[in-house]
Amino acid sequence: MMTTTFLSALFVPVLAEMFPILLSGGAGMAAISKLFNLTIFLAFLFWVLRKPAKEFFSTRLAEVRATLQQAAKEKEAAAAKMADLDARLSRLDAEIADIKSQAQREAVAERERLENEAKRDIEKIRQSSQREIESAKQIAMSELREFAATKSVDLAEQMIRKELKPEDDAKLLARMGEEMSKVS
Repeated sequence: MMTTTFLSALFVPVLAEMFPILLSGGAGMAAISKLFNLTIFLAFLFWVLRKPAKEFFSTRLAEVRATLQQAAKEKEAAAAKMADLDARLSRLDAEIADIKSQAQREAVAERERLENEAKRDIEKIRQSSQREIESAKQIAMSELREFAATKSVDLAEQMIRKELKPEDDAKLLARMGEEMSKVS
């Protein structure tokens, strides 16, 4: 169908140009022979080229169709990816809100954990301080008792020395000797 349109498109202008020459007569035979030769040449050319041209155009048509089908598939894939990305973007706000709320919950839990840990540490320090204070108090009381005892002994010794006479000293020694003899 396409080749007949092509041939008629070639012959119509040639015939229109040759028509006045055909009507004139003598020179018309030369024109007719040229027209006949042209027709034979074009028919031969058509006969020789119709199969390769048909194959070329059918192959080219198949390639174009395949390219168009591939482009349609790629367009569908791109549209699917675009829809997926749009869906993910629409979910992104919700995911961000979820992440923020989860981070806030974790921050509150962490704050409570740190507060509890700080309270435990404070209680440990308080108890340790009380133990140290009690220990220091016991040591101070012990030192104070020892100091008081030492001072009492010193004062008693001083008082005894002032009031003790040599005959009292002899009585004391005798009494100590008696007590020692009772014990043995």
